Amino acid sequence: MTAGRAGRAEHRAQLWLLAEESVDAEAARYAAALLGADERRRLERLRPPDGRRRFLGARLLCRTVLGELLGRPPAALRFVRGGLGRPELDPNPWGVRFSLSHTQGLIGCLVSGEGPCGLDVERAEAAGPAVRYGQRWLAPAERELLAGLDPVRRARAFTDLWVLKEAYTKALGLGFQHRFDGFRLGPDEHGRVVLEDPSVPPEAAARWRFALLSVPGGYRLAVAVRRDGAADGPWSAPRPRYLDPRTVVAGAGL
Repeated sequence: MTAGRAGRAEHRAQLWLLAEESVDAEAARYAAALLGADERRRLERLRPPDGRRRFLGARLLCRTVLGELLGRPPAALRFVRGGLGRPELDPNPWGVRFSLSHTQGLIGCLVSGEGPCGLDVERAEAAGPAVRYGQRWLAPAERELLAGLDPVRRARAFTDLWVLKEAYTKALGLGFQHRFDGFRLGPDEHGRVVLEDPSVPPEAAARWRFALLSVPGGYRLAVAVRRDGAADGPWSAPRPRYLDPRTVVAGAGL
C-alpha cells in the first residue's frame, strides 16, 4: 500500500509485527524522540519497564510503517484518540486506517486503505483457563460448537473465536461495548469466516473479510477488514512481516 497521486492510499492491507525483545535501549530512545505531546504524557504515566517498552515498541512500529507507506517522516505524523482511546491519523487525507495489538512478547500493526480494520494478537497457550469462563461471552451457536469438541480442539476453537471477535469490535471502534454474544462469526460452506450481526445489514456484513494466522512463538492473530468504496475483487489475507528496530535506527543515521 502506497500513497497515490490523488493523496489516497492504495487498498491492500499490510500486517507488520515487532518482537518486543527487539526494542533495546537504542530503539527505545529513538521511539521516544518520535512521540507527540499526548504520547509523551502517556509514556510518563507508565511505570513498569515492560509496559514502557511495549508502548514505545508500538509507537515505533506504527509510526515507521505509516511513515514509509505514506511518504512522511515518522515524527511528522499526528494522531488523535477516538472515543475509546484508539489512535487515528489526523489529518488523514489518505483514508488510511490502522489497528494496534500487543500481547506478551509481540506487537502488531495492521494498516488498510480499504476501510475500518482491526487486529488482535494473543498467545494461544493462554486460552486454556479462558475457555472455562470466557464461553459466556460467546453467541449461543458458538457455545454449542465448542461443546461438541474435545478439550484440545475446544481451546483452539475458543482462541480463534476470541481473536476474531476482538479484531471485529476493534475495527468498529467499540471494543467490548459491542456485546460479544450479540453477533456470530463462523465458517461458511467454503470455509471462509463470515459475519452474522443483527446490528449490521446483510449487505454491509458481506463487505467484511476475516483471516486467522499463526506466527512463531505460539501466537494466534486475527485480522478484520471492511472493504468500502471501490475495493472489490479477490481478497487475500496480508502476510505478516517483521520490523527490525536496528534497521530503522541505522536508517535514521543514529
